[in-house]
Amino acid sequence: DEPRHQVLVNGVPTHVHGVDGLPSDKELLDEIVNYNSHKYEWACMPRWLGRPSDVQMRPRGSVILAFLNAADAAHAIQHSVSVFGNFCSARRFEDVPRVRTCDNCCGTDHTGRICEREMRCGVCCSNQHTSATHKCEDISFYSQVHAPGAHCEHTKLKCPHCSGAHVVRDAQCKVWQS
Repeated sequence: DEPRHQVLVNGVPTHVHGVDGLPSDKELLDEIVNYNSHKYEWACMPRWLGRPSDVQMRPRGSVILAFLNAADAAHAIQHSVSVFGNFCSARRFEDVPRVRTCDNCCGTDHTGRICEREMRCGVCCSNQHTSATHKCEDISFYSQVHAPGAHCEHTKLKCPHCSGAHVVRDAQCKVWQS
């Protein structure tokens, strides 16, 4: 398995004259090969970042390029990449899976849309409400400064993952780090 040197290219037009719908991976590759003087060595086809149905709703999107060598990645970052008549900025990219937490139970293996588990608050670990509906019992806490769902000095923080004195998704949580 060849190492990949990935680059994220921002500001790529999603609607291009003569192309019906979102340009394909092949159309992206042809454009970059034909309109950039540097001859890149590709690890795989360029690809849009995000679901195509979401990307095509915006005027511009981001594309991931994967090169066989670090020199090609460095060239793209230093000199930008011409895509569909635009010079688009580029930066190093590492594909890191995004951990999502359930809005209902704070679990990490599903989303709130499909959750059938008992509700749990990511602020105080209560089973009586969710993080979004957590509120302070001190009525004076809620004002223009604090929004509903915010935690305060009156709440004893308790992580639903490790029982530590912090909120869910906190960087210090050992469960979250793993």
